Amino acid sequence: MQNLNATRLDALVREAARARQSGDLATALAIAGEAAQEHLAHPLLLRLQAEALAVAGRYAEAGRLLNRALALAPSDALTINDIGRVLVAENRIEEAIRAFEAAVTARPELAAAWLELGSAREIAGDDNAARTAYERAKSLAPGRAEAAAALATIAMRRGDAAQARTLAEEALRLQADHPGANLVLASTDLDRGSALEAHARLEELLARKALDERQQQVALGLLGDALDRLGRTAEAFAAYTRMNEETVRVAAPRFDDDGRIESHLEFVRRLTRWFERQDPAAWRPAVAAGAELSPVRRHVFLLGYPRSGNTLVENVLVSLPGVRSLEERPTLAEADLAFLRDDRGLEQLTHLDPALAARHREAYWQRVRAEVPDLDGQAFVDMAPLNGIKLPMIAQLFPDALVVLCRRDPRDVVLSCFRRHFRVNPSTYQMAGLERAARHYDAVMRLVELHLAALPLPVHVVDYARLVADFDATTRSLAEFVGVPWTEGAREFGRTAAAREVRTVSAPQVRRGLFDGTRQWERYREQMAPVLPLLEPWVARFGYASGAGPSASLSGSSHGS
Repeated sequence: MQNLNATRLDALVREAARARQSGDLATALAIAGEAAQEHLAHPLLLRLQAEALAVAGRYAEAGRLLNRALALAPSDALTINDIGRVLVAENRIEEAIRAFEAAVTARPELAAAWLELGSAREIAGDDNAARTAYERAKSLAPGRAEAAAALATIAMRRGDAAQARTLAEEALRLQADHPGANLVLASTDLDRGSALEAHARLEELLARKALDERQQQVALGLLGDALDRLGRTAEAFAAYTRMNEETVRVAAPRFDDDGRIESHLEFVRRLTRWFERQDPAAWRPAVAAGAELSPVRRHVFLLGYPRSGNTLVENVLVSLPGVRSLEERPTLAEADLAFLRDDRGLEQLTHLDPALAARHREAYWQRVRAEVPDLDGQAFVDMAPLNGIKLPMIAQLFPDALVVLCRRDPRDVVLSCFRRHFRVNPSTYQMAGLERAARHYDAVMRLVELHLAALPLPVHVVDYARLVADFDATTRSLAEFVGVPWTEGAREFGRTAAAREVRTVSAPQVRRGLFDGTRQWERYREQMAPVLPLLEPWVARFGYASGAGPSASLSGSSHGS
């Protein structure tokens, strides 16, 4: 009987493999199901069933089947690779990277695993490691387009449009309809001012309906940019709306989950309710007495809602002597878990135990040193726009820190967030739609203003409109506040951003030099009408109600002691 089962299983595996190789996934899956009914198991058949479950979003079930497959063949690189793909789908990126590394260790010649490893490292923000993996995949499978297209995407993000176009064209010679390569070419079309060419390419690409979910969102965002540059504002707004609707549709299971998961908006509102119950006088005295000496000469938290000029200001600062920076990294991850998860954790902040504070400062500096090893004695800038909602924790852990707050016309900020395709996380998910972004902006600003009124941290406001109107004076004031010498190198921030391979969505703009992005919302006044009443209090508070830019008191103002 055992021999009969083995013979039957071998036959099913051969049939399924032939069907899979020919692209007949339905037949391959049916064969795998037939084997399951007969209680016959093989890694290939289990992988086929897991693939179907993953496509349906049933990742836990897919993972269980893949673990069964791995138990049957512990060193099977294909199974390990599929486990990594499920982990990526579940947003468990670090675990996925370890899985892909195990796959390429088990089978170094497996180009598909090197591709997946490159993609995971790219998601994790390590473009250098991603490039290494993609180049390895390219050398192993020179006749496949995927690696060249992936390298083209990284080159485009790095600001090397010429290299990006060369690699994308190479990919298209291997696969004429490759979606990723066509998206890169559309980006380079826009980069060189060929909006009509980009528009035609994107319309054709979208009409083919061959894009995956992420590519669909990217294509719609680029289409909106092309239409915007062609002056077709209403159509551009419609494209951005479709992009955001797709983002919400795809990400909702991860970030909504019928209210069982606290949204970032509700997280901000919970922090607000807690801080409103605090006695402002309790935060006025010097906090966290006895804090260890900082390893840096100046410690700066660079804050402000996304698309408020944060990337520009960061790269201005890094262009000055003696300044190091880290952009949008989870430097406060351990403290977040300890203090911000619930009200019980928050209450610890009002009477913070010195030993506990010391542990979290050490965890912070360990994370920073892992990425910026040469920071001792320098001015260090921690750039994370939304860390303004964490200012009580920052004040308690780092009482000597400085805060630089970037500010821009709220209408331009919300419109810009609406128009950009962010990598989705709990906070950027709240920006996927005009009304969603406006509600989130309103909630964040309310909390940040509460913090600024109560906390003793010194704060310097850099207004975007003044920065582009009077760059030298604004950056001199900024340098004086941070305590570093101003030099003409501040004007070289674009070159600095290119050398640092900045990854924020603002990076392409910053690399091109100073750009006046003020009053862009006016072209979309009609489309923005539903959210203008919600933003109006902040427009007035920040001095933009006249339409002539911020009041003089805003630019370079300092709060606190």
